[in-house]
Amino acid sequence: MAEDKKLSGVAIGLMAFGPFVLYGFASGANYWRVATGGGLILCLVFIAVRLRHRIPVRLMDWTGLGFFAIASVLAIGLHSAAFPIYNVVVIWSCFAVAAWSSIAIGHPFTTAYARENTPPEFWVHPVFIRLNLVMTLVWCGLMTVNVGFAVTGVIIGGNFGKLVPGFALPTALLIAGFVFNSRFPARYLARAGYQGDGASPAVPG
Repeated sequence: MAEDKKLSGVAIGLMAFGPFVLYGFASGANYWRVATGGGLILCLVFIAVRLRHRIPVRLMDWTGLGFFAIASVLAIGLHSAAFPIYNVVVIWSCFAVAAWSSIAIGHPFTTAYARENTPPEFWVHPVFIRLNLVMTLVWCGLMTVNVGFAVTGVIIGGNFGKLVPGFALPTALLIAGFVFNSRFPARYLARAGYQGDGASPAVPG
């Protein structure tokens, strides 16, 4: 039973990346309506599955849905010629704004991920709160830098602009963020002298 739940959780987690996988392949082939409309449908399915399984929908899940809703309006509803040029800027801007907003309202978005792997009694611990503030600030910085990379890619233009600052550099920084997520919590807790079970936030997705 526990194994079934674990597999179910993994499947739901993989579904979070589905819309962006479809978007990447379809947009790369210049099928923008498929990329945006298909991504929107997959996002809605993913959120519906989480709600059906009574799994909380996190800020970044809603942000992904928001991006695909905006993208669908621009690409399908308005037939925007500018969207394919600026789409990467729009993606990272949506996530950067969401991340910084979570700091502004006092609810760092990584907290939702950390709570999935942390005993409830630790949620109000000052170390847990500081840990997630630091982690969220790191991700805020990462996403903001990726907005800068995306803008640079648009300015440079051509295949080099799309592939290097538009794709390769943001992807490398994203991978660095995943590595940071896997290593930083344990090190932070050790430095803080916390002896209990620590927070190990899942990768935002």
